[in-house]
Amino acid sequence: MARRKSFAIIGLNNFGHSIIETLIARKQHIMIFDIDQTKVNNMIASYEQVDGVALDATVKTNLIEQGLDEYDTVIITIASNIEASILTIIGLQDLGITNIIAKVKDIRHARILKALGINNIIQPDTMAGSITATKAMFDIDIEMQTVDENYASLIIQVTDPNIEGQTLSELRFINNKDYNIVYVKRKGRVILPGDVETIKLDDELLFIAKISAINDLTIKLQKIDQEYEKDGKKTAPQKVSKIKKELY
Repeated sequence: MARRKSFAIIGLNNFGHSIIETLIARKQHIMIFDIDQTKVNNMIASYEQVDGVALDATVKTNLIEQGLDEYDTVIITIASNIEASILTIIGLQDLGITNIIAKVKDIRHARILKALGINNIIQPDTMAGSITATKAMFDIDIEMQTVDENYASLIIQVTDPNIEGQTLSELRFINNKDYNIVYVKRKGRVILPGDVETIKLDDELLFIAKISAINDLTIKLQKIDQEYEKDGKKTAPQKVSKIKKELY
């Protein structure tokens, strides 16, 4: 089990709430900060595992007083106010804090933060767009947990007999530049994958995949024919198998 870590969450919007709930479920130590005292009070009242302080995070002395440099990770969910996001990050960097994850409003915001040396950038709209496109194209239900701005974790349950018996190497799930398998779960038992491991019906496969490659992975695993021409006319993609896919 991973060790218990400490997280400072700056900004109590819906995105911040989702992060807090996930960390609570993982029994992590959480400290919340927001300029709105009412939001802080409501969050503390809702979750006994959470402590919090109302402050203006753009003021460096406030960050120093609260010992932000003592946390394993600082997550900034401020995005609508780009100036506040930038000033907060500069203040954290002045304290020597390097493990920073920041939500961004748009591509311009992301470029500014990258110029400041922030690599862990989350742009929810972009991530959601890829997932929405996949759902619309293939008529599947997807829930996603992102790893960072570029990657997501996903579990696929094998129900297509055409895949059964193929090895992970044959399916190119090993050392693939766009997605890689982490483990195979079979009848409750976790199997660390090897090149010659064969897939069986009802196996659950845990992947780490590039968000940009999710559509391609879906096509590969769900045996979906891409757009093709028939009698001179283009037709929509056709789904010809039944692999259940869940991102978490």
